[in-house]
Amino acid sequence: MTTFYRDSAVYVGSAEFQVEDQAYRLADLELVWHRRGPRGAPGAAIIAGRFLLIAAVLGGIAAVVVAVLDIDITGYSSGTVLAGLIAGAVLAVAIGLFVVEGVITLIERSYEKGSVEHQIWARYLNSDILIFATRDKLRFGKIYRALQRAIEHSDAA
Repeated sequence: MTTFYRDSAVYVGSAEFQVEDQAYRLADLELVWHRRGPRGAPGAAIIAGRFLLIAAVLGGIAAVVVAVLDIDITGYSSGTVLAGLIAGAVLAVAIGLFVVEGVITLIERSYEKGSVEHQIWARYLNSDILIFATRDKLRFGKIYRALQRAIEHSDAA
């Protein structure tokens, strides 16, 4: 028996597909397909969070611009003003890069866990049933490809 995929909850072998305590013989799966499930509240929260993070970054940039425009520089020499502008720009860029890196990290994490449920459906003993679902897109892809390879392997045998 060949193992195509195995983790703590899912096993895909050359003869069966098992999710936790439910096992399906590959010979009994007439048709297998995937679809996207509902987005749900967690998915909507992830999308709203992305927009809020972008708005926060843009708001920070606008606040820096307003603060710089409100500074009265008439009483200072041009060298002092130039040094202050350079120091302020370096500080603003450093803080901005830190914030942007944090935003990018959060977006990457949200992509890993996903905002939509990925589902594997099958026609099993003459009825269509949901045999696996997850929001983890990477794990879903591995399991679905392993199931396809297992079915092709069982058909060839």
